[in-house]
Amino acid sequence: MQPAKTTETRPREAADILVRLQALFKLAKFYELNNSIFLEQINLFFSLLHLVLERDKIVQIDISQNSIFFNRTRVKFDFGTYHVYKFLVAEFQEREFGMLALSPGLTLEELGRFIAFLVKTEVPREDPFERIMKEFKAASFPHIEIGMERVENKERAAAKMYLLGISHLKEIFDRNREMLNFNLTKRWIQSMFNHIAANESFVQGLANTKNFDEYTLNHSVNVCVFSLALGRRMGLSRQELTELGIGAFLHDIGKLDIPKEILDKPAKLDAGERSIIEKHSYLGAERLVELARAPGIPFRAIQVALEHHSRVDMSGYPKYVRIKEISLFSKIVQIVDTFDAMTSRRVFRKKVFTKEEALGFMVEKSGIEFDPIVLKAFISMVGIYPVGSLVFLSSGEIGIVFANNPHASLAQRPKVKLIADPEGQKMDGPLVDLTDVDPSTRKFQRTIVKSLDPDKYGIQVSDYFLVRAL
Repeated sequence: MQPAKTTETRPREAADILVRLQALFKLAKFYELNNSIFLEQINLFFSLLHLVLERDKIVQIDISQNSIFFNRTRVKFDFGTYHVYKFLVAEFQEREFGMLALSPGLTLEELGRFIAFLVKTEVPREDPFERIMKEFKAASFPHIEIGMERVENKERAAAKMYLLGISHLKEIFDRNREMLNFNLTKRWIQSMFNHIAANESFVQGLANTKNFDEYTLNHSVNVCVFSLALGRRMGLSRQELTELGIGAFLHDIGKLDIPKEILDKPAKLDAGERSIIEKHSYLGAERLVELARAPGIPFRAIQVALEHHSRVDMSGYPKYVRIKEISLFSKIVQIVDTFDAMTSRRVFRKKVFTKEEALGFMVEKSGIEFDPIVLKAFISMVGIYPVGSLVFLSSGEIGIVFANNPHASLAQRPKVKLIADPEGQKMDGPLVDLTDVDPSTRKFQRTIVKSLDPDKYGIQVSDYFLVRAL
């Protein structure tokens, strides 16, 4: 069964059908097919389906990347219908369903039998789709088709691309290399953006990689990843995002001209050394100006290299005579640069801020060091507890934030990977949704109590993301 190439299904129409489908799932668990309440609801549902089938010749529901698509169009859920989204995704994924398609000729009787089949058929723990499919074929539903969820290891591809970025930047930072392949840089940035668009939470999780010995490389790739994600959230065009990505990727290229003994000094820099390291901003801009004759270096990337340590009140470095405001790209990179630096372990600094602490510090400096509008967009993107945060839960368990809740009102209730039980014993626990409610008490099952410092517990957060790419 092939979906229609073009459809005219209205968003409200799709949402109504999904709401009715969720209601029928629940009703079928308590009522028989001939119950008047069930019959009333399935008739309403069938009427909605019939209208779409007549017009579009198909009704197809797909689950992909934790999103629901109706006739190839992603369905957007608001706060009032979030429970519908959550319920349907859970029901589909439990059965390993990735697709449900209905075709013209569907009758009310066939639809009723199918709903009952879905609800009444026990879901096997092992190979649920294959086993359900055998019973599905035996039950005979000529106008209904189900398909298995396509599990492509996109996470492996994203991890490979992330590590390739570090490798490519290492080549650029090789002090013996004079020629830079910016076509490769551009292609990497465009590929990385595609992975961010497909699975932003996982890519943000990869950005928890903090290689102590190659800080500048990891840091620059992380700054690029977060800058691309933030630029996307702010509505920048594809061309603008490519230019932003190049600027973020190369924002510290001026450190090529700073002596390694200063860059790697395991103690606080003195005034003279600080003055030298602060030169990396304009030294990086000079390098990029020299290379601007070659295709691939946008002017705004030069601005980022020069301005990424400038503050909103222009009190940073370098000092300017005529410039009164830094560029938007520089404001983005400056915020991301500060966040990643504060949450990374450095040879000269004992204190490593938790992500929550770093955001709190940055909020205090809003309007002074950081542009308040861009900072607000950044905090909205990463959430109160950014992906990769180590958190202590009200249940006594410890977990790692794996995905933020997309609804602002539920920002404190992300999805968390459990890694330690209430007794403090490490475990490979499940991914839990902090919006889950205990049916007996009608209270949330788990709530974040506080953030924890991974270094104090000997936890390498990035490992929990990289292992999913194996």
